[in-house]
Amino acid sequence: MRRNYISPEFTYKNVFGTYNMVEQSSFFGSKMLEIEDSIKIADNNIIYYQNTNNEQIDLVIENSLAPIVYNASNDKNSNHTLVVDISQTKYQLENNTKWIMNIDLNKILSDYIFAILKQSRTFEGVKNTMTINNDVNFAMRNYISSNVLNRYKYSKIELYLKYNDLKNQNILRYKNNWSTNPSSIISDNNLLKRVQTETSYDYSSLRVLFDQEKPSSQYSFDYYFNVLFEKI
Repeated sequence: MRRNYISPEFTYKNVFGTYNMVEQSSFFGSKMLEIEDSIKIADNNIIYYQNTNNEQIDLVIENSLAPIVYNASNDKNSNHTLVVDISQTKYQLENNTKWIMNIDLNKILSDYIFAILKQSRTFEGVKNTMTINNDVNFAMRNYISSNVLNRYKYSKIELYLKYNDLKNQNILRYKNNWSTNPSSIISDNNLLKRVQTETSYDYSSLRVLFDQEKPSSQYSFDYYFNVLFEKI
């Protein structure tokens, strides 16, 4: 057989399907993660197990290791800010102070879904070496951002305020605290009904504007919020 000395321009190499975390639609249908119709991120604790490499391979072995606990309350606390509205008048500031809360919706929702997928062991059997970045957690977050986040939209926020009498302790004025005990604050009596919300153009963040109903000269407040999302 005569050789033509023409080298091939391409070589073919088998790779794991988990290298690509973006779901591709096809004429015959495609796989897609089944998701809940609605999500309420309240005071959830989600517990899951994994090995020291963040992989979920053998539940029997992983059960002997310390569990990983996702706490929704801590996550919401880390992904929001509460500041005084600088556009208000001095009179408003001294009395029914206006506040602005900024919430990172994408981060909170992504963290919650990540914990749910870990708890459900959706990616069980996937090792770090089977992902393009050699990191199964990074691959999972890529899957969530590419395929899941855009299937939800922000629905509403439940904001709770519990007022604290300052009793002439002016040093605590305007110092409001995220409630570390949600069960003590979540009630119809503490639910703030007059709030204004604005979502960013890509719905990744939320701006909440509200007035303090009791004068800030006499009260500070503890606060807490739940966020609700609906499937599109």
